[in-house]
Amino acid sequence: MKKGKRNIKARYISGFMLTLLIVIAVNIISSRVYTRFDLTSEKRYTLSDATKDLLRNLDDIVYFKIYLEGEFPAGFKRLRRETKELLDEFRAYNKNIQYEFINPSESEDADERNATYQLLIQQGLQPTNLQVKTKSGLEQQVIFPGAVVSYRNKELPVELLDAQIGVPPEAVLNNSVQNLEFKFASALHKLTRKVKPRIAFIEGHGELNKKETYDITLSLQGDYIVERVQINGQVNALVNRSLMDSVTMDYLIKPKYAAIIIAKPDSVFSSKDK
Repeated sequence: MKKGKRNIKARYISGFMLTLLIVIAVNIISSRVYTRFDLTSEKRYTLSDATKDLLRNLDDIVYFKIYLEGEFPAGFKRLRRETKELLDEFRAYNKNIQYEFINPSESEDADERNATYQLLIQQGLQPTNLQVKTKSGLEQQVIFPGAVVSYRNKELPVELLDAQIGVPPEAVLNNSVQNLEFKFASALHKLTRKVKPRIAFIEGHGELNKKETYDITLSLQGDYIVERVQINGQVNALVNRSLMDSVTMDYLIKPKYAAIIIAKPDSVFSSKDK
């Protein structure tokens, strides 16, 4: 009888020890390997294939300075957490992804803080004023919910908060979280591409002139080489042609522009321009 009890006790101890070893092994592995399980129906935590390809092709360090460090309300704490998790996921695909979280209000010296604020504004980030509850009451807090992404000798600002007039704070936060991957991937694409695509405003049919399209042109120049083109019935105005075969007179035709913009023409196109 005693022998049977000892066997049961031994099996119980063996089973307990095996379970304990499995738990320890899982903890060790999970501490060394970053894994993120997608348990959401909309697959919000699944990186797109385009983002994965972009990350795999990075050949140098991309550094993210995230200005979301400090004491924040719950909503901004969530934005910080989601940003960190996304960057950890980026880093799982390429170790060239590096980041740090910075508190721009860390200095106790007002002049130093203001100098930091001005530098961030010059880099393209916009401040947000918050009312924060403290022991002494409500206080104003300046935060910069954004990032500066650097690659080699280039850098880009990225606004992380999609604030919109009339949109409830919770909806603003949800939209901001959902757009994180797109914003960071877009910044990576702009920083790492070797050549800007060319686009053209068409002229000659009463379209908006340079002055009238100045603002949109200025905005587009960050991402494109912007030109103005008159077709004037010329086939080569919008395409490049190279002779492939002098006997058959076959040509290789490639478009010159990634896109063309026809801004409010007031006259019809000739048959040649069409």
